[in-house]
Amino acid sequence: MSKQIKIVHVSDDNCDVSLNVGSINGVQEGDKFLVYSLSDHEIVDPDTGESLGYLEFVKGTGEVVHVQDKMCTITSVTYRKPVAKKTIRKTTPSMTMWAGSTVEEIVQDDNREQIPFDNPHVGDLAKPI
Repeated sequence: MSKQIKIVHVSDDNCDVSLNVGSINGVQEGDKFLVYSLSDHEIVDPDTGESLGYLEFVKGTGEVVHVQDKMCTITSVTYRKPVAKKTIRKTTPSMTMWAGSTVEEIVQDDNREQIPFDNPHVGDLAKPI
């Protein structure tokens, strides 16, 4: 994709952004993008004086959830880690009062919390990953 990809809309909660590329650019649901901005000044190698370009400040990664002809919407795919696994011990009933058995069940707490993009703005950049 040779077109410079930019944010054209930011949701109120910063969890979704829309980009200026769509199906006519080959974008499909499930594609992933890195969202970033560039430093204000060019970085130069102190030894050689060679330009190293501009520093990229990563604002998050997202996955395409909706595609239109000329734009798409991506949602943040960064989540806070879920709470550690919990162990639940259950005693199974038995024919006699004192002869039950204990069963342990490990349950993963999957209440993950989505982390929004980090302060995205219209005009910030994106690139496929």
